[in-house]
Amino acid sequence: MPSIFETDAELDRLAATAIERTKALMKESDKLRDRREKANRKRVARLFKDPEAIEATITLTDEVMRISSVKSSSRIFRRAAKKASITGFGPLNGIGLHAIGVLSHALPTPVVAAVHQRVRALSKDLILASEVEKLSKHMGKRSDKGIALNINVLGEAVLGDHEAELRFQSILEMMRRPEVNYISVKLSSIVAQLIIIDVEGSITRVSEKMRILYREAQQHGVFVNLDMEEYRDLPMTVAAFMRVLDEAEFESMKAGIVLQAYLPEAHQFFGDLVQWSQKRYARSGGSIKVRLVKGANLAMERAEAELHGWSPAPYRTKSDVDASYVRLIDAALRSEHSKAVRIGIASHNLFHMTWAIEVAKSRGVLDQIDIEMLEGMANAEALAVTRAGQPVLLYAPVTRKDDFAAAVAYLVRRLDENTSDENYLKAAFEISKNPKKFKEQEERFLKSISERHTITTESLRHVEHTQQAGQTFENERNADPTEPNFINAVSKAIKKVRAIKDQEIPLVINGKEVFTKEQEEGTDPSDNGKVWYHYSVGSTKDVDTAIATAKKAQEKWSALSIQERTDILFKAANVMAKATTETIAVMSRDAGKTVAEADPEVAEAIDFARFYATTAQNFGESTPLGTILVIPPWNFPYAIPMGGVCAALAAGNTVILKPAPETVATAWEIVSHLWAGGVPQDVLQFLPMRDDENGKYLVT
Repeated sequence: MPSIFETDAELDRLAATAIERTKALMKESDKLRDRREKANRKRVARLFKDPEAIEATITLTDEVMRISSVKSSSRIFRRAAKKASITGFGPLNGIGLHAIGVLSHALPTPVVAAVHQRVRALSKDLILASEVEKLSKHMGKRSDKGIALNINVLGEAVLGDHEAELRFQSILEMMRRPEVNYISVKLSSIVAQLIIIDVEGSITRVSEKMRILYREAQQHGVFVNLDMEEYRDLPMTVAAFMRVLDEAEFESMKAGIVLQAYLPEAHQFFGDLVQWSQKRYARSGGSIKVRLVKGANLAMERAEAELHGWSPAPYRTKSDVDASYVRLIDAALRSEHSKAVRIGIASHNLFHMTWAIEVAKSRGVLDQIDIEMLEGMANAEALAVTRAGQPVLLYAPVTRKDDFAAAVAYLVRRLDENTSDENYLKAAFEISKNPKKFKEQEERFLKSISERHTITTESLRHVEHTQQAGQTFENERNADPTEPNFINAVSKAIKKVRAIKDQEIPLVINGKEVFTKEQEEGTDPSDNGKVWYHYSVGSTKDVDTAIATAKKAQEKWSALSIQERTDILFKAANVMAKATTETIAVMSRDAGKTVAEADPEVAEAIDFARFYATTAQNFGESTPLGTILVIPPWNFPYAIPMGGVCAALAAGNTVILKPAPETVATAWEIVSHLWAGGVPQDVLQFLPMRDDENGKYLVT
């Protein structure tokens, strides 16, 4: 998705001015720094010098603070305390952590309580107390210095409707406070179980909550900013934002949204927002604000992509993210859309901030921008920028005392994103006094200005994946629920399967389909048990025929070389891969599986076929057992039986599959895929049975 904006080479010359302004801001910030901030900066700078100290800090915040068991919490604390060095924590805290680590053996409860109290005290400038009196007092102090707050009621993605509603009500309560006039909201924290495959349904559910938010905002004079979190939420959030603000009730109101520069798609979405907002502004006078951030979920996005076998969505390097960020600034600060689109420059990197200000000045759009920083992370810098005549908005996370343990995820994310050597915020604690650090960051800044002209804005997630070649084992990647082609394909497949009225599924014995008078119903658990297929059930005679057939076929199947059986199973795996969306659709109706549950099961089944085929190369002089009866459970109706069947086939055995009565349609997909891959129908037979005397006859 390319950007619709060309970069402007004339802006490169502003880099020199930005560097000089950065030096001046640093000098002024050092003058404004109070004793408390100096102590905090010294503490953090020391922490960044010791990787083990950072690891210990993350353990303290992300584990000790979250675990309710005192015994478990104290044990984890002792593990962290052992990593506490004087280099990372200073003499007092370093020695103190070791001492109370030892003390926790005898007095775990008071020690854990003391740790909680200390973590709260050290983070109170980063995470504000949401209690009315405390927050109001803090906001008053900030206002006296010309600094406004963007309130973020902390909370990560929710799992259930009840939890979502509680979070939603806490946000509405915050909006009703007279001192609050700006708030940020993550849609994933107020709407449970957003389903990316169900694009329209998710947008509809999100829009319902947004209308309530916007009505509250209009009533109380609050600006609402939609925060961005995961990559998968980006298209849905932008679509819902534009849809609701196009409605007559909201078409003239002002509202905001975040775009993350570490995603190449941000450029295309920014272009879409600009074009839409210009039309909206011309029609109603309503403007929007786009808050430009670099992105705080890089590690999570990479981990999730690796787990599922996807290409990671973010840019691969910090250098690329910086280039993307300044390219967005270049595109954003333009007179042709300055009235329709305000821009929030959200960065602690003074080089990028001052360059953005210089760009705005040169284009005559200085009134278009807001400088935004994080509460408690650079207080003197925020004050220096404000005194230089540029208002500052601080992104301020807040939480109730009882919810603090859950809010520490915010602290962990901030620690994680700022601990790399190339990150400006890590260098910021000593940059003004360290010429080498300044020069490193200056060079990174100049590189970003230069590389913004060439940085790709094409998706890095939605790329062509090379097909597995040869017969070495590697895990099948999961389908990508953000990929439009997959969404369309699985949606069509589900629609097709749900249109089936009364499918007839036979026995398959000795290569022949057998439709019996005795049949059972196959039902849809997601549709109140509605019948959608019937399947034939075997008799004792059918059991005898199937066993005789399997014994007869055993000789020819086991006579195949291991390589020949491997070829067949790999071909079957390819059949399964091509039929992924259809299999998901069948499982969704047969077992009530969601797409997110069914897709990994298909991938696992493909892995089983390839894994057992590959490991069969190591069988050596082993011999097949004969005929294997596979009797799987219903809850993993594709992967578990596929694993049992493929293991037996790879070893040279013949197989009779007796499917779980609840998921016969899914089992029919299994045998169909294996037959299509080349497994003979007398080698693999399909024999649904009742759990009666006939069924016992087969098993025994």
